[in-house]
Amino acid sequence: MEDIIEKLKILNYEADFCLPKTFRPLTRTYFSRAVHNPNEQFFYFTSLVAWLMEMAGHHFQAPGQFDDPNSSATAIIYELKNMEFSVKDIAPGKLRVGNGDAVLHVLNILLDKVLTHRGWAFKPPEYPADNYDEDVEGGDEATDDDIQDDVLSESEGDEEWYHAAVDAAEYDALGHDPSAVAIETSVHPDDWRMELERVTPMLKLSRRNESKDWRSHLDWIWSLLETIEKWFPEVKAQLDKITNDINKGIEKIQKRELILSQQFEIWVDHFRTQKKDHMAITENHRTSSEGVGTLTNELVQITEMLDSVKAEISGREEKMTDTSPLVKIKESMNKIKHEVKEMELRIGVLQHATLHHKLRQSNNSKPGVNAPKNPDEDGEGLGQNSGQQNMSSA
Repeated sequence: MEDIIEKLKILNYEADFCLPKTFRPLTRTYFSRAVHNPNEQFFYFTSLVAWLMEMAGHHFQAPGQFDDPNSSATAIIYELKNMEFSVKDIAPGKLRVGNGDAVLHVLNILLDKVLTHRGWAFKPPEYPADNYDEDVEGGDEATDDDIQDDVLSESEGDEEWYHAAVDAAEYDALGHDPSAVAIETSVHPDDWRMELERVTPMLKLSRRNESKDWRSHLDWIWSLLETIEKWFPEVKAQLDKITNDINKGIEKIQKRELILSQQFEIWVDHFRTQKKDHMAITENHRTSSEGVGTLTNELVQITEMLDSVKAEISGREEKMTDTSPLVKIKESMNKIKHEVKEMELRIGVLQHATLHHKLRQSNNSKPGVNAPKNPDEDGEGLGQNSGQQNMSSA
């Protein structure tokens, strides 16, 4: 990741990429591990890849921040194949996360392509011949610069006291300024180097969080300040011109409003009068509408009462003109009369039979009386006489 940042600095990415796209400069671990916002990290990666491809002479439309990550990763791999890069071991899923070895590999090969396209070439380092004794302190500084940044601040005070004491002792012993004498050591440089290799793994290095590094923030602030100072005069002139145009337009509008208000003052008064009349008429109409509504409700109630009275009257008229009960009464009376006649007939027949029976018994009880020759004829004659009597009585 550090090599990638150094190559990006060679391309001046802070001014050409970060400022136009409002990105922060990269930290030394940004693409090495996951961050709290994976979407932003992946968008930074895709934008940086598109910018590097443009600088390498290959056009590639940068994906949007809210595009599908799988489609964006697949498009990047496709463009890398078109640029004749070997991407057999790179899967879209590895690029979709926005960090890891695959992301660093893609950025590294694109940076090498851009630097080669611009004529940059990196040669192996050339070391001078080792024909002199190494200065122990100078060798330590050249060997472990990172250790010096973290440890120097802690040991600085002790070294100052130590050198002050040694200088005072030498000054007393020699009688002159010890700084004028060359410093020599009795320890061989190889022994110093071996001791350094032995102690180095035991040193605990504490690196500050790159995201809170004040140096990167300071560089970012200075770059923003330079951009502001560069564009401020032009922008200020344009804003002043726009301000003057706006002020002139406001003055014209105010004058025109004053003229229009003077010209239409009579019509405004007339409109106000008409508006008051309209409001009065509207109020009268509302009151009248309420009265009409009340009267309409009363009319509906009266109409309902009238309908109920009419229905009751028509029902009573139908009952008065209905002759079916009389017909039924007459039919019942005729039926009763017929039944009475039948009963009387039966009663007459029974009386005749009873009388005939009594006569026979009385005749049988008197031996000297001459009985009729044909009793049936006598009985029929008696029956007919009794029947005629009954009919006459009926």
